[in-house]
Formats: sequence, structure tokens, C-alpha cells
Amino acid sequence: MKKFTEAEKQLLIVIGWLKSRYGLMAGMNVDGKASRSNLEKFGKVWIGKYLVDWSDAYRSLVANGYLLENNEDYLLTEKGNEARKELEITNPLWLYEYNNFFSIAEKSNAHALFCEKVYGKNLCQHGLADIFQLNKMLEVLGLTDSDRVLDLGCGNGFITEYLQEQTGAFFEGLDISEEAIGQARKRIEAKNEQLTFSVGNINRLDFNPQTFSAVVAIDTLYYVNNLEESLKKIIEIIKPNGQLGLFFTQWINNLEDKASLLPENTSLAMLLKKYNLKFTSFDLTEHEAEHWRKKVDVLEQLKPKFEKEGNLDLYNYRYSEAVRYADWDSSKRSRYLYHIRL
Repeated sequence: MKKFTEAEKQLLIVIGWLKSRYGLMAGMNVDGKASRSNLEKFGKVWIGKYLVDWSDAYRSLVANGYLLENNEDYLLTEKGNEARKELEITNPLWLYEYNNFFSIAEKSNAHALFCEKVYGKNLCQHGLADIFQLNKMLEVLGLTDSDRVLDLGCGNGFITEYLQEQTGAFFEGLDISEEAIGQARKRIEAKNEQLTFSVGNINRLDFNPQTFSAVVAIDTLYYVNNLEESLKKIIEIIKPNGQLGLFFTQWINNLEDKASLLPENTSLAMLLKKYNLKFTSFDLTEHEAEHWRKKVDVLEQLKPKFEKEGNLDLYNYRYSEAVRYADWDSSKRSRYLYHIRL
């Protein structure tokens, strides 16, 4: 594949995601044109301070057949779409999203208070797992100081540190965000020999077979390029009699697909059954619905604090997501903690 400039990478990825839920959460009209102004508005929301100048990228991608320009509307060609999909295996949109998020959230007192009120403890959380859910996972796994555990998608390590402190186990945190891992290493590694962190990609796991006695994935499996391939690799790196703790939310658009919301029928469960992996599930569906509503309420209360510290962009980022999912039809989603023992 051609070696793209950073600007070309960003532009290809943004065009691919403009007319999606990411566009909606950025306040975009998904039926609108992929014009320069719309694309750059989207880029400012999701790429933030990592956004580079795309001026030359528009011209080079059109000239090399990756984009078509039609009345100020930029469209991916077949060649461009294939290049975009290949790029996103190692350089996805959420790499920029989380680099940007963690660079701001770690320093925000308003965000710290938001996490404390919503999750029960400030661990600089982004996903759905509050202290109740994390403790439920620890109860199910029953980890001890003899375990070696991989936390897939660890963010900036606050949650990993909490899990380690509660169990005494050795934890390795892996995340695609260089910003997040940099924060975790600076804050923790020198102080706790039972914690280590590395930059890595769930789509490209390169640990030796049977490295870990347990793997946890806290709302990270949605980001894999191929869930089946990633699950097979995860199984390979777990020791015999090891275990997995996986949080997973299933979404549907049509009620005709309602059967897939059952714990044995989610896309994750279907793969577990395909590979004869026995599992126990714990239903957190109602807990999730309450979680999104709580996020909306708490954010609205704290908006003045975000504004006072100059972090309205961070507020809008968290609020647009919370409102979108708080308003989602509760009959079209389910959430489970899956426990698998090999």
C-alpha cells in the first residue's frame, strides 16, 4: 500500500466516518456533502489538537485516484475505500479520538468530578463500567497475586491500577493511544512493579502463546477490525485453565433482530459457542440504561465547571455521546459481563 502522509491518512479516515454515528455526534447532517468545511468541522471534533493541514492532501488524493471531487463533495473511490480500510486496522479514527480525549481529561477537575459522580470513583473513565461493574468482574474472576492479567484497551491506566490494587495480581495494560500509555507509565510504572503498560493494537496482538492467566476487555471489543480473529488470538495467549472477563453491549436497529439481544445470541456469544467456549453471563442491561441517563444529568449540572476551566469541547464530547445513547430505544440494546474459563 502507498505510504500516505499524515494529512492524507486523516482525510481518508474522516471521509469514511463523516456519514456515521460519529458525524451525528459531531452535529453533522449525515445526508450532507463531504465538503471541505464539513470534513474539517468533523476533524476538529474528533482529531482535535492532532489535526494537521489537509490542503495538499485534497489535491494529492484526487490526483492519485483515491478521491473524486464532485461539486465540492469529496467521495472515496473504490481504491480510496480499500486504502482507508487498510489504514484503519492500525490507524483508526479512535486513535485520534482517545489521544485527544486523554490529553484533555487528565487535567480537567470538572471531568474528575463527573467521573466520581457517575462511576463512583474517578478513574478517568470513558466507557460504561462503573465501580459496581468492575467489582462484579473481580468477584467473578477471583484473581489472586499469582495471576498475570492483560487489560485490553486500558486507557491511561487508572482502571488497571484499581484492578491490580484490589487483587494483587500482575497486570499489563495495552492501549492504542500513545497519549494514554504515556500518562500511565509516567504515573504508575516506577511506583508499582506489578503494573506495566505498552502501546499496542488489538488487531495486531503479538504476545507469546499462553502468556496470561486472564484477559479482561472493558468495552473494547467494539473496536476490533475482525472480532473472530481477535478472539482467536486472545484465546491463544491465555494459559490452560485461564479465564476471560468481557464487557459487551449488543445494539440492534430493528426489532426483528431482538433475539440477538439475548445473552446466548449476541455477536460475541455466537463466536464463543462456535469455538466451544463455555460462558456465564451477567445481565447489566438496566444498569447501562441508568448509566446513560445519569451521565446526561451530571453533565448538565457540571457544565458551568467545564466552561469555567475552558473545557467546553470536552463537555460537548461527553454530552453528545451521552444524549445519543440515553435516547436510544432501550428495547434495542442489551449489556452483559461474560465470564469464560478455558
